Amino acid sequence: MSNFKLTKLKYETSEIDGVYRIKVDIPFDVKFVCVHIFEVDDKLVMIDAGFNTLPWRRLFFKALNELNLKIEDIDYCFVSHEHLDHCGLLKYFKRKNPDLKILMHKTTDESLRFGSNSNYFGRMERNAIKIAKEIESYGMGEKEITRLMKSFLVWPKIVRYEAPNRLLKDDDEISFTSNKLKIIWTPGHSLGHICVFDIKNKHLFSGDHILSHITPHIGVYHISTLINEELSYPNILDLYLNSLDKIDKLNPKIIYPGHQELITNPHERILEIKKHHQNRFKEICRSIESKPLTPFEISQIHFGTDLDDMNKYLALNEILSHLIYLEHQEKVKKFEKDGLFYFSTI
Repeated sequence: MSNFKLTKLKYETSEIDGVYRIKVDIPFDVKFVCVHIFEVDDKLVMIDAGFNTLPWRRLFFKALNELNLKIEDIDYCFVSHEHLDHCGLLKYFKRKNPDLKILMHKTTDESLRFGSNSNYFGRMERNAIKIAKEIESYGMGEKEITRLMKSFLVWPKIVRYEAPNRLLKDDDEISFTSNKLKIIWTPGHSLGHICVFDIKNKHLFSGDHILSHITPHIGVYHISTLINEELSYPNILDLYLNSLDKIDKLNPKIIYPGHQELITNPHERILEIKKHHQNRFKEICRSIESKPLTPFEISQIHFGTDLDDMNKYLALNEILSHLIYLEHQEKVKKFEKDGLFYFSTI
């Protein structure tokens, strides 16, 4: 295992049960992004394509070189989802290795393709106005929303789209001579999120779907809706919890996440995540037992008030996904008063 510093960031390489793991720091709360590389028969498979900044790219290639690998050696790159720390270098990789096969869920492709096309920016700006009104109706302040919408509209402009060689769907299998890689559609952190399951070795590459220490952000997809109004789902938390059960049934041996540490007790970790959400349901219901509140007010109870605009929005979004789930379960009800939506227990 090795560590190297570059512009105050570092990388680390390791090999765990036949899988190479490259960890490269990023200057955000998640600390680092992981790329995993492993061999299937005589083919090399890479999971995710990292973060598109010059320091990150330099460190990644230093790590690759330490493993005596080149990007030209990689045969397949699976993309777990469209967030920029997981698909950032696709175009760069493809330019260096035109034979690289890129695979992703069709919804991830739609999000990246629409979001990177300047012809759609006008439509995105119009959608942003609708989204701003919706967020305001949940109780968030107008000034905060204005700043938030500006940051939303920056995101599509920095996407570098590279067309995939294959679009994936749930339960697809990519066959090799002696093994198969199974695709599990795992919406939640993003609508097109996938996990890749190595059937023979029982390794699960989970992207941001299952992490070792925190639960991934699950929310209503305003950024996806900004790009394409069809890229949304009314009860995303229900899809997420169901996909956890689907993974649990696969009985993986090790989970390799896109951030944080390896998970060597997959069943127990899945139970912990499910318990976390059950506790959040109970906490939300307790907070509105005696008095109806807006989703933003509920988010401040659970996540505090000392947050920047983006984290205020993420907190609101997290609460919304739970409220929508509870509404479908007929545990809470929504009503409108003076232009704002409130929730109360039934």
